[in-house]
Amino acid sequence: MKKRLGVHDNTLIAYLFLTPALLGLLLYTVYPIFGVIGISLTRWTGLQPPVFVGLENYAKIFTEDNFFISAVKATLYFAFGSVVSGTLYAFLIAILLNQRIFARGVFRSVFFLPYIIPGIGASIVWAWMYEANFGVFNYFLGFLGVDKIRWLGEDLTATPSLIIMTIWGMGNVIVIFLAGLQSVPKAYLEAVEIDGGNAWHKFRHVTVPLMSPIIFYNFLMGIVTNLQVFVPAYTLTRGAPNNSTLYMVYLIYREGFQRNNFGHAAALSLIFFLFIGLLTWVVFATSRKFLFYEGD
Repeated sequence: MKKRLGVHDNTLIAYLFLTPALLGLLLYTVYPIFGVIGISLTRWTGLQPPVFVGLENYAKIFTEDNFFISAVKATLYFAFGSVVSGTLYAFLIAILLNQRIFARGVFRSVFFLPYIIPGIGASIVWAWMYEANFGVFNYFLGFLGVDKIRWLGEDLTATPSLIIMTIWGMGNVIVIFLAGLQSVPKAYLEAVEIDGGNAWHKFRHVTVPLMSPIIFYNFLMGIVTNLQVFVPAYTLTRGAPNNSTLYMVYLIYREGFQRNNFGHAAALSLIFFLFIGLLTWVVFATSRKFLFYEGD
């Protein structure tokens, strides 16, 4: 007769199967976090042994770092601008792609395609399009008799230009919205029609409430992702003009890998990590007021 496994045996087997995942979590998540904390308490150039300085790097960030506040403002401006406008854009496109239109599958592929294009390559193309003298955008503005615009060379237009490029690449958000729209029960929409409602009533009282968890998910993930923006600032502007695109991750990169100030960069990254965590908690804490589920 086969011997039955006891509760303790099952627990041991479960932990054995979980060991690779737990090791990965420890080595690639927990250990690096504690490593950053340790480096942030030192003065280290990467070429000489680190020197313990305690909280000196944190004090300098809030008292001597002239770029910290401007980087925070620029990052928040970019992140919330990208998320709000990008969510509205993706939701609208998803609604249109959910209709019975000619070549619907082709249009869905076209709108998703920018998401799978490598960020560096897309940034180079957008740099050509934004070029002040021979770029596509200024070429068309010339037809309209409008003066050329230095899209990436002016404080007023640099971040909005990067936001437009980011919105263009939100094909994954469109797909998630589209999947959510297709899961809205048709019985609810038909009930609105029976009660004499029109398309607006369907959208306002059925589609939006049932889509609120998906809207919340895309909004939250968009905030976390766009707060960590790096590629556009690195490839297109390098923080210019006048630090208007000096976003936090690029500031951390510049301090650590261009100025070899790893202690200061680690302190910046830890502060930024805590800020994103706090912001995520606030969003979750306030989400109950506007989230609705099918059973509510």
